[in-house]
Amino acid sequence: MYEKIKGFFNRKAIKYIILASSIIGFVLCLIIMRPQIIDSIIKVIEAKVLHRSLVDMNKWKDYLFGYGFSFTIYFVIIWYLFIKNYFIVSLCFLITAFSIYFYTYKLLAINHASYQLRFPLIVLACVIVYHFFVKRRRFSVFFTGLKKLYYRLIESKFLNSSFFIFISGGLLGALFFIHIYGTVILNFSYTDWLMSGGDLSQHYLGWRLFRNSAWHFPLGLIDNIIYPFKISIIYTDSIPLFSIIFKLLSPILPGNFQFFGFFGIICYVLQGGIGALIVKKIGGNTCQSIICSLFFTLSTVMIWRLYTHTSLAAHFIILLCILACLKSKTFSLKKQIVLWGCLLSLSVSIHLYFVPMVMVFMFFSLLQEYILMKNFKKQFIIFGVSLLILAGTMYSLGAFYFVKGVGSGLGDAAANINSFINPMGMSSFIKDMPLISGAPHEGFSYLGLGLILFLILIIGHTLFRRNETSLNIAEKSRWFPYICGVILFFLIFSLSPTIAFNQYRLFAYPIIFPIEYFWGIFRSTGRYTWPIIYIFMCICFWWTIKRLSVKKSFIVLCALLLIQWVDIKPWFINKGNQYKTEVVWQTELPSPAWVNLANDYKHIFFMNDYIKLNSFLDLAGDHGMTVNDAYLARSNFNMIIESKQNEAEYLYYNGPKNDTIYLFENIEQASLLAESGIHFFNIDGVIIGIHSQKPYLENYALF
Repeated sequence: MYEKIKGFFNRKAIKYIILASSIIGFVLCLIIMRPQIIDSIIKVIEAKVLHRSLVDMNKWKDYLFGYGFSFTIYFVIIWYLFIKNYFIVSLCFLITAFSIYFYTYKLLAINHASYQLRFPLIVLACVIVYHFFVKRRRFSVFFTGLKKLYYRLIESKFLNSSFFIFISGGLLGALFFIHIYGTVILNFSYTDWLMSGGDLSQHYLGWRLFRNSAWHFPLGLIDNIIYPFKISIIYTDSIPLFSIIFKLLSPILPGNFQFFGFFGIICYVLQGGIGALIVKKIGGNTCQSIICSLFFTLSTVMIWRLYTHTSLAAHFIILLCILACLKSKTFSLKKQIVLWGCLLSLSVSIHLYFVPMVMVFMFFSLLQEYILMKNFKKQFIIFGVSLLILAGTMYSLGAFYFVKGVGSGLGDAAANINSFINPMGMSSFIKDMPLISGAPHEGFSYLGLGLILFLILIIGHTLFRRNETSLNIAEKSRWFPYICGVILFFLIFSLSPTIAFNQYRLFAYPIIFPIEYFWGIFRSTGRYTWPIIYIFMCICFWWTIKRLSVKKSFIVLCALLLIQWVDIKPWFINKGNQYKTEVVWQTELPSPAWVNLANDYKHIFFMNDYIKLNSFLDLAGDHGMTVNDAYLARSNFNMIIESKQNEAEYLYYNGPKNDTIYLFENIEQASLLAESGIHFFNIDGVIIGIHSQKPYLENYALF
């Protein structure tokens, strides 16, 4: 079928018809783009078609201008390539025609008033120059020298080395981060941007209190955020690895210090660099590896998490697992233990949710090696010792302290069957799809239009040319079951235990208690679609490298990369703009009395639910105080409630402690302890109780 279509369009008569149409279309577009013509077209549409006036006239004029602008380029480039028998190339440009419109109109903000025709005319001139001077060899000496230089470069050991490929991919990742987020948040002493509320503030304030906390063993324990209990830095999601390193450096660091901007750019550097190494490992050359690294850098699921659940943006851990699977077969027993043990330690040192991901990759990698080599003892030792390393790392970080229950909600944060094609507001082309109630955003897994088209292209090409193959059967049988096993496991885990499509719950299945308890530790199961996305990317790149020539693969990758970028760029830019300008955070506790209280007291005690939490944690961080309750990823709620009840009983019978500020929910609750000798004040809308009167609190007294 493919050859029939190609043969039809290669007929001489068809080519001349297409050439004539492209010339006529080019001229018509130039005419339509004139402001006077656009005004006339709009008036005709209003009078003859709609019979009403259009709202936002300039918007519709810009649309017409944008289409004219885009298709001038479209007619010149695409049909020229088509007529010159570059059939595959022309099809790729045909796919990107609509994205060209968005690139020229939406992203460059071109409008009808400016009447900018220079760019289409420049494109036309370049095509003419290319045809008459390049194709006719007017500069043959120059191009011969250029060709020799090209071959010298591609044969260069340095340019083909893993080091250069990693550095190039990492540099592109860093430049992309700076393009999106700017450089303001890379200032280590700029902390106000982290106090906007939500999880981001939780992560930063957890680090601040951990920095003030005394050292304990395990090293990750904090003694001042759930006082008098200790809890691990793991459960504030404050990136334990970075928190411990910078706590060690705390004496030489400024008072206001944050590493979350630095962590973000590190994630992008590693994302691009490791992504490039993966492509090189599956057979890509330097150019292919660097281009493909941009797909990893444009990861939708990564930017969705960065500075929302900051530590969960460390998707380079997933890429390291993929790279480890590709390379580990050649490693000795000791090297594999070190490899998987370090990956498990790294994952728990950044975020616990990466641990099952690493374990699944490790399990299937060892399973595949066992099937090939039948060496059960080796695989068992690797798996067992790696788990011991993981347990040791978790213990040293305090993962087993103070956390009892994991809460409910298993299934509420699962992925949806539509997750891979549901943009949730990120796409410029695809509409959002409905979701069920709960926390469906946890299952966000939008592939991006470029990657979706990539997969469609592969499926379509395979179906139409299924009798042809360039794959080695042995290699195919080696990797196919492994890839299917990993994808199937993550898919089942992420969708379960409640299977939903759009807003409909299709079915749910019961889970016995022990499994439900341990599964509940990772109850946001929708996050486990992330490895599937990166595996899809690797499959696409592998297919492109194996099935297409270098030139064709370059064109396909660039075209689909452009579509991917055009599709998601508005959302990326909008998110990044939130962090490009310096902001000044205003505390909810502006009264100077709080500073005096902080100098006189050591502990802040919430008698009920915490109020104005970020402001009180900021106060505690500034003055080395403790708090008894805070928003954490995991905690022991029963022990915290029991502690508050015991403190209320102590207050009633013994009066207030002389080193503690008690915070009450309302006056009614405070009045119950009026006879205990406690003194009440209302400061900035917060009712506090302390053991004695203070001169600086005379204007705030309640009773």
